Amino acid sequence: MSWPAYASRLHIRAYQPTAADKVLKATQQKKAIKELWLIISAILAFLLLVRLVRFTLTSLFGRRLSPSPACTPTEKSEKNSLELVLPGRTGRASWRHIPAALASGFRIVAFRAQVPLGIGSASIVELVFICGYIATMLSLTLTNTKDLQYWFFEDRAAHLASCQLPFIVALAGKNNIISWLTGIGHEKLNILHRAAARTCLILLWIHALSRAISGLSERTDFSHGWMRWGATGLVAFTLATILAVRFIRNAFFEFFLLTHILLVGIFIIGGYIHARELGFGDYFWPALVVWAFDRVLRTARLVWNNRGKGGTAHEHGSATVELVSSDTIRMTLRRKMNWLPGQHAYVILPTVSDMPTEAHPFTIASIPKALDGSDGTTEKDVVFLIRGRSGFTGRLREHASRHGICRVPAFIDGPYGCPPDLTGFTTCILVAGGSGVSYTLPLLLNLVHNARAGSSRVRRVVFVWAVRDSDHLHWISKTLSEAIAAAQSSELVVDPAVYITGPTCAIPEIPRASSATSDGSSTPSEIDEGDKELPLYSSLKIVHGRPSIRRILQEGIDGSTGPVSVDVSGPSALTQSVSHMLASKLTSPTSVLKGAPSVTLHVETFGMSK
Repeated sequence: MSWPAYASRLHIRAYQPTAADKVLKATQQKKAIKELWLIISAILAFLLLVRLVRFTLTSLFGRRLSPSPACTPTEKSEKNSLELVLPGRTGRASWRHIPAALASGFRIVAFRAQVPLGIGSASIVELVFICGYIATMLSLTLTNTKDLQYWFFEDRAAHLASCQLPFIVALAGKNNIISWLTGIGHEKLNILHRAAARTCLILLWIHALSRAISGLSERTDFSHGWMRWGATGLVAFTLATILAVRFIRNAFFEFFLLTHILLVGIFIIGGYIHARELGFGDYFWPALVVWAFDRVLRTARLVWNNRGKGGTAHEHGSATVELVSSDTIRMTLRRKMNWLPGQHAYVILPTVSDMPTEAHPFTIASIPKALDGSDGTTEKDVVFLIRGRSGFTGRLREHASRHGICRVPAFIDGPYGCPPDLTGFTTCILVAGGSGVSYTLPLLLNLVHNARAGSSRVRRVVFVWAVRDSDHLHWISKTLSEAIAAAQSSELVVDPAVYITGPTCAIPEIPRASSATSDGSSTPSEIDEGDKELPLYSSLKIVHGRPSIRRILQEGIDGSTGPVSVDVSGPSALTQSVSHMLASKLTSPTSVLKGAPSVTLHVETFGMSK
């Protein structure tokens, strides 16, 4: 049975518009596009306003440091003892704490409460953005259509989808004005990028199916090239969306990245040729301009970061690679560049990658300044701690295993990301699992630097790292020991603990840390059998077993006299556990109202495959 006959049996009739209907249709299309961009502009303006307000409040109240001379370890211990901290809390509600209590309640509901989705979970804010965006787009498409008469919305759906393409491409770009205005890193904007792209696909299919239902005329059948290009673009966009689902991104990230760029390129070109025939090609080419702008900036940054030799220690276009554990690679590049702790960069290793231009993102595990509070040298050690898995990182691990400590051609593009500023908090709790320590370690080093420079209010740092095998201690104990030693000359107290979660915990044969007795002699540190703690190793407390997230957070919050920052990076089970604990009574609005410190949670979610 032919489609016209089948449509006739379903009582589907082509709508016969009047001249007034055609005018109304054109007017409604322009109005919907205008309203869409007004909504987008309003959201960006709101986020910009929030950023400006936070910056103003931080500048006025958050930077007032009370300088004091360096204190001895004994004095530091006295100042940070719970006996001096806890009596300051009356346990009675005070109206002065109402703003902090409201903020705590908002954080719990908006960011920490997770909604299970079957393929993962999402916060309330993420769901509001995603569902709100979809609802807004469908509302603009289907309202004022005379009882959902498809003739009115078939073209409007295509207009709304096409006009937002520059916005969607900008949300995916590493260099975009949205991050610059809002202070939200491109890796976090990916949530909105995916929501907008999938909504765009829905609208384009509404356009295509509505056209097919109404019947194709001689001018709009597939004998015309511009129609075939439109269909090709829609198929390419559909495939790109299917291949971008989470489990495919996670399992075949390199394949996803290559096909995504190729298929989206076909979609934009095909869409432009299709829309140009009707006089709407201007919807598509701005997306290519936005993409090209990002690529030009990335290329310029790449050339600048890897410019010629600038000193005796500068190795132009290369990096040192070494295998520091069975599955962890340390890569060090000597470059003239600056970055913020917690930022990431893209690394190109032509001799390791399948493609010479293949770039992979990693968090920078070092800081550009010295621990003693100075700015350090002009040339910086850009260090990456990379977990060798499959694909590119697996090939890098095999290369380091075969060649030992070696140099490889390397180029760096970055830095990127908008990490939090922790200098305004009183206590910082840094929790990492596995390779997530590459995010929390530079935060700790930077806090020590700021403490020595006198530019931080932080008085205590609780550093927790959970790792499966004890051989990882080789490459982190030295850095942590240097940070702890540097903190001794400031008011900052660092409390580090490493948890070995594997079945065994074979600590390397290194002399135990010792404690002085009353007669001045030294004796090995005692082991707390209740906590199953092992001897101190290079100034670190090592525990065989999994960390008690509740106990760590409870002690850190109870022992703080001011606002607390909790930063977590690692497996999803760890980050969800921290979020769940901070959504409980530990940081409830009631406790904050009674004088408990407010707690801010920062979760490192970077990973283009996540």
